[in-house]
Amino acid sequence: MREIEVVFSDNTTGFVSENKLDELIASGRIKSFLRSDGWVRIGVDPIREKRYHGTNRRKGRE
Repeated sequence: MREIEVVFSDNTTGFVSENKLDELIASGRIKSFLRSDGWVRIGVDPIREKRYHGTNRRKGRE
């Protein structure tokens, strides 16, 4: 699993596993993270939505 550089809410920096990123964003424990095209500031820059796992909720698809 890939490690992602982040800035935590207390302004310290570190690395977290890719699979923990959504959880940290949702809990407000990070301020920003680094992706291939630069730093993403939570609440300022657009981020991807949390991936939905399960049956497709769109009408007519399972």
